[in-house]
Amino acid sequence: MTRESQGSRAPYGPGQSYESGQPYASDGNRAAVRRPASIKDVAAAAGVSPTTVSHVLSGNRPVNELTATRVRSVVNRLGYVPASLARSLQAGSTSVIGLMIPDISNTFFAELAKGAEDAAHDLGYGLILCNTEFDADREDRYLGMIRSRFIDGMVYASGSPPSRRRLEALMGKFPIALADEEVEGLEGALIATADHEAGGRLVGEHLRALGHRQALVLTGPRALKSGIARANGFVQAFRGEVVERVGDFKEASGYRLVAELLKEGGLPEGCTAVFAANDLMAFGALLALREAGLSVPDDVSVVGFDDIRAASLAHPPLTTVHQPAYDVGRTATAQLLQYVTRGEVPPASRHTLPVELKVRGSTAPATTR
Repeated sequence: MTRESQGSRAPYGPGQSYESGQPYASDGNRAAVRRPASIKDVAAAAGVSPTTVSHVLSGNRPVNELTATRVRSVVNRLGYVPASLARSLQAGSTSVIGLMIPDISNTFFAELAKGAEDAAHDLGYGLILCNTEFDADREDRYLGMIRSRFIDGMVYASGSPPSRRRLEALMGKFPIALADEEVEGLEGALIATADHEAGGRLVGEHLRALGHRQALVLTGPRALKSGIARANGFVQAFRGEVVERVGDFKEASGYRLVAELLKEGGLPEGCTAVFAANDLMAFGALLALREAGLSVPDDVSVVGFDDIRAASLAHPPLTTVHQPAYDVGRTATAQLLQYVTRGEVPPASRHTLPVELKVRGSTAPATTR
């Protein structure tokens, strides 16, 4: 069988090499050289029309899923870059921004990401999402990937203390906005955040009004300013005895910290309340208390922070501080892009959004234990 007959059914159009499917340009006797793939090359290789390729890439009109999958596969194989994006790259702009968040499984950050994406979409920008799992090395790797591909700006919700290398990667590389979390070393950045300290004060005032005078506080990592601000606000308003344990904003750490105390002999003497620096740690605390035979809120009151969707569905429903995650993401992105679209570097600015205490069934007047 000849090569021509072998390839007669292959989905390669004129001007494509048999071996790689890559488009080439030939000038007689000289070796063939590659040229950028065109939309016609993609269409020929996928066995569809250029119009269909355009519809698949734009999403403006529905295309059969099998056909769309085939087109996307060819686009990736040929390295096709739409003309509009190529022009943007030549002009030094991609109309794409990055968003780095620490935990997409936490619905607080999912809502923040939705706000960021909606703001970007409204201004004609796409968004690349990087989920770091509170892992410093993973954040560094994502920053390297983002830096090697051109983006117009970045919204950064830090999940771990930034290393010097990470700070150097952020500073001066692209316009940046901080969302939810301040970062030491980036004091000159634009930031959108909820009022963490005010939220802590609301919790302290609430528990004190219920007669609680001893409390366990589960904070986030000490290097993240949001957790420190929440704990500081609580201590200021509570004006009682506080025992602090450091967690990592994950449910497992809330469970572990409380379970360890209970195993060692119980909660601190007279402790009738637990304030966790986020809802996930509060859920872990609820489980540990329940397994130890303690009733919430009859024996111990529990309060969280964030007001994620599951908070109102917990057993009992969780008293927590509502912070507007969607608005934080949207504000950070919209403020960033109003400068990016003009080719300007955003000046240092702070946008602090209000918080609200949601009182539910996990808190009650203190009882003597």
